[in-house]
Amino acid sequence: MPPIISHILDSLAEVLSVPLGLIEEANLFFHAHLGFYGQLAFDLVLFYLIFLVLYKVARAVFDTALYIIIPSVILSLVSSFFLPIAFGYLLPICIAALIVVNIVRS
Repeated sequence: MPPIISHILDSLAEVLSVPLGLIEEANLFFHAHLGFYGQLAFDLVLFYLIFLVLYKVARAVFDTALYIIIPSVILSLVSSFFLPIAFGYLLPICIAALIVVNIVRS
């Protein structure tokens, strides 16, 4: 494995060790006080919340790409053909304009 990937995985494991430790302690707490079915209910609710957060993040990323990034790149490319301004200067303007349009639209 390349050293950069192993470094990234080591730092990711270090960051995730604290939340995973807390989840493990909560899991043991629920098992000790509520039994197997309390632990199962806790795990199901926890996985549902994790799935819900990941779904919302993925949806926000795809919506941003679909409604802001892709149209602004297309608009900048088309505008750079008709205006004597470079693509790199038009792209931030188009991104800002599409953000304002999407805020007004929603």
